Formats: sequence, structure tokens, C-alpha cells
Amino acid sequence: MRTEADVEEYRQRSYAAVVLGCKRCAGADVECGCFERHSIAVSAYEACVPRDFWNVRASDITHNKEVFDAVVRKYTERLDTALKKGYGLVFLGDNGVGKTYLISYVLMKAIRAGRSAYYTTMPQLDHNIKRGFDKPEVEEHLSWLLTSDFLAIDELGKERFKSGKTSFMDTQIERILKQRCDDSLPVLLATNLDHEALIESYGPTVGSIIAGKLQAVAMKPGDYRAKMAREMSGDMGYGE
Repeated sequence: MRTEADVEEYRQRSYAAVVLGCKRCAGADVECGCFERHSIAVSAYEACVPRDFWNVRASDITHNKEVFDAVVRKYTERLDTALKKGYGLVFLGDNGVGKTYLISYVLMKAIRAGRSAYYTTMPQLDHNIKRGFDKPEVEEHLSWLLTSDFLAIDELGKERFKSGKTSFMDTQIERILKQRCDDSLPVLLATNLDHEALIESYGPTVGSIIAGKLQAVAMKPGDYRAKMAREMSGDMGYGE
């Protein structure tokens, strides 16, 4: 979770690099695309979208392309409907299949369409909620982020493996999802659990919300990070 000071510092650095550093206008033309690129970057930073995925294009997606074309692409083409009715997605699959990749693609589409977004992992959400116990400003800021147009919670279920403690975050997840469901605000989830285990783990209320409001996206096995590793090797000249 970025603080307001974090965002303001990044805003200034981005403005200097992207706008003032623009080779076309050097910040002199407000109609230049550099201003939009700067605005999108600041929004993505504030939303905590993983920076590796800010510029993902549909043509970049090769692994799990079938589910991308069948569900994710269609979802991003109907963001207004999703926002109006609170429709979301739940990505199911093992580590490395591209769940975060596709979630980030959706969030960046939303940001470019002028919508607000917030990305968090389940362990990070747990940490931030507990930070807010004795820091009202943290609790207030997190509450505001959790009302973003599109909320993504990654690594759902990982907190069970890490600590074995489930009751507190079970209640928090139920509260967050119930509130967003009542307000018709979309949620994007990603988990290593399968659909049945996810619903069983978090109880009937969460299960009902997932079943009624979130389209399941079952990801095929395979590690897309292998492609990233090959790209890194080429970029850095390893093996030459």
C-alpha cells in the first residue's frame, strides 16, 4: 500500500522523467502523449499494480491464451458492464501459470479507461489491516483503496499455508467481498486453490458471492516465467 507521500514523490519523479524528459515536447505541449503516459504510470503506481506488467499487451500473452481470449479479453471489452453490475473474475491455477499477469492486464485496462484500481496480495492485505489497528490514517487509507472501482486480491489462500491461522482473515475477506458485492463493485481474485476448495475454505457467504458474481478462469499448467528468464538472458547477454 502506497502512502500519499510515496505517490507524490513518484508523481514528481515520473513528471521529470516522462514529461520534462519527452523528446517531442519536453513538457511544453499538454496534448502530447507524454502527459497521458505520466498519468497512467502514477495511477498504476498508486494502485500497486506490479510494475513488470504495466505495459502488457494482448499480443504478449501466449501462455493460457485460450482462457485469455475466451474470458479475459471479453471482460476488458465490457468493463463498464462489469463495473455497473459488480462482475469479477477468479483465476485458479498453480504458481507460474500467469494469474498475476492476467489480473494486471485487466487492472491496466481499467486504469487506461479512467477507472480506479487497487492490487494487493492476501499476505499484504493481512499486514495492512493489522497495521491499521493502531494507525487510524493507515486504516482510513486502506478503506479508501478497498472501495476502488476494481479490486484485485492475489495469492488468496496463501495465508493458510504461511500461518495456519484462518479465522481473522476469513472474517476480513467475507466482510470485504460482501461489502463490494452489495455495492456492485467488481473483485478479481487469484488463488492456487481449486474452485471447490476455495469455496469450502472461506465459507458459504464467500462461496455464494464467488458463484454469483465471479467468472472462474481455470489456468492450464506451465510456467510463463520461463519465458521471462529467456528474455532476461537475452537482454543481459548471458551465455554469449
